[in-house]
Amino acid sequence: MVIPRLDRHEPPPDPAGPIGHLPVTGVGRLSPSAAELARLRRVADGEEEADLVVRGGLVVVVHDGTVVNRDILIVGRYIAAVTRPGVLSGRRSLDAAGRYVVPAYVDAGLRVEETLLSAGELARLLIPRGTVTLLTDPAALLALGGAQGSELATGSATPLRVLLRSGGGLAPAADLALAAPVPPVAPASGPTVIPPTSPTTTSVVEVSPAPPGAGVSGLSALGAGPVADPAGLRWALDYPGPTRTRTVTELATHGHLDHDVRLAVGQGMGPIDAIRHATLLPARSHGLDSALGSIAPARLADLQVVTTLAGTAPPDVVVAGGRIAAEHGRPLFDNHDVAPAWAVGRIRLPANLHAGSFLGPGLSRAGRQDVSVAAVSIDVPREPAAHPVAGGPGRSPLGGAGPEPATARRHGVRTVRVQPTVHDGYAVADPTRDLHKVAVFERDGGGGPIDVGLIRGCGLNRGALGVSTMHAPGHVVVVGARDDDMLTAARAVEGMGGGFVVVDQGWVRAACPLPLLGLMSDAPWEAVLGELAAVDTAAADLGCRLPFPLRTLATLGRLLYTRP
Repeated sequence: MVIPRLDRHEPPPDPAGPIGHLPVTGVGRLSPSAAELARLRRVADGEEEADLVVRGGLVVVVHDGTVVNRDILIVGRYIAAVTRPGVLSGRRSLDAAGRYVVPAYVDAGLRVEETLLSAGELARLLIPRGTVTLLTDPAALLALGGAQGSELATGSATPLRVLLRSGGGLAPAADLALAAPVPPVAPASGPTVIPPTSPTTTSVVEVSPAPPGAGVSGLSALGAGPVADPAGLRWALDYPGPTRTRTVTELATHGHLDHDVRLAVGQGMGPIDAIRHATLLPARSHGLDSALGSIAPARLADLQVVTTLAGTAPPDVVVAGGRIAAEHGRPLFDNHDVAPAWAVGRIRLPANLHAGSFLGPGLSRAGRQDVSVAAVSIDVPREPAAHPVAGGPGRSPLGGAGPEPATARRHGVRTVRVQPTVHDGYAVADPTRDLHKVAVFERDGGGGPIDVGLIRGCGLNRGALGVSTMHAPGHVVVVGARDDDMLTAARAVEGMGGGFVVVDQGWVRAACPLPLLGLMSDAPWEAVLGELAAVDTAAADLGCRLPFPLRTLATLGRLLYTRP
């Protein structure tokens, strides 16, 4: 069976020629050993049984858009052969008759820490949705955690495969080429094996700059607006962006690359074409297509068994590295990762911090001719924080709101001059005028001065909000209407080791601890999801009108302060 031509899409070759792979480390563990290769050949030749046979599925060949009825023989972590049904045997079998078998998704841009989850909990959330491999930029983890920082992304014992990539620039292909394994070759009279594309070479796709007006960055950004621009949609799918931000809220509510594939199909792209852009093309753009992104001999056995291509239901079965890892949206593994001691308790505020610390010498009005002060203004977008995706055939019911971090990035931050409310010679917070204090702390416990200024646009009627910021050097930022509540919020963030907190009248009303470098939680993702909802609700109860307020403040960080 051949899918219509609309699904046959391969990016045109660059006339200037390839310029190199995007740098990726950790690729050595993708290649089979000599002993593994030898066993792959024996199984493909019919001399040994496979460990697992996925029988009778409709295998999607993402290279050319065809769908063929085949058995998939798996040995250890790898695919040994893709054969006609019933030709070869295995110790165990998985019946895929009447269902499609597609490659597991490859995410080329998600940053683990920006999900707010540990890698182990991220695995529990993503693998049941079909994502098995992440290529992540560890820059923030390294900046805040030193040389050990990247271990928070790569150190999980769960089936999620996390590889590290550079945040920018290109490296020579010779320095980064993955040692492509030689695919098992069946004898002339043996089973029919689907040959991989260029099995002994590493393909390269140049990552081009975005076209004017595209307004999207990578496949995961497609949900950022109500209806994606078709030209920008096509570019985003062709050239996965270097970064994308999605917290546990979006991942749990809307999905991951499965959601993006559905959205692309809803915008008119063929289902196999959309799947190709979430599997083969991100692997190819990083020089990893000899191991990832397709169902072919000598590739890693990362598969999804689905009833409908680009359907709304999670995969019936997800195979990760040759093992059945999830069924019907539920992981078949537990997260037993233990938070490393070096990553906890990294936030220390000044020991002598007290309510008077928030007066701030810059807020003194004594003896000044000009009573106006500089303040930071957060301009909330006029459009709603969430847009429903237009309905219609092929639209996913998971469409709903776009990614909340993208909404946060639409906030404008500018410096304005305001006439402050003055009390006892100091400019003070005045919630009736939407003027609040903001304090920015270094996290190293030094005795340096605290930056205290004014901010507007938050909308708090009372209380205070405290966050540990998401970018190095990792400040603690507190915004509030009362100095004593700001003190409570600052100490609460320090006591949790980082995170988000809402304080009112001296009490912590809601909190979301992020003790791993002040960026990530070590709690189950279900708990983090509830904590994020609680802090957002508590902030709204205090009058805050920022969508996703704590995450917005954490993203803006030091931009929230200007010298009065």
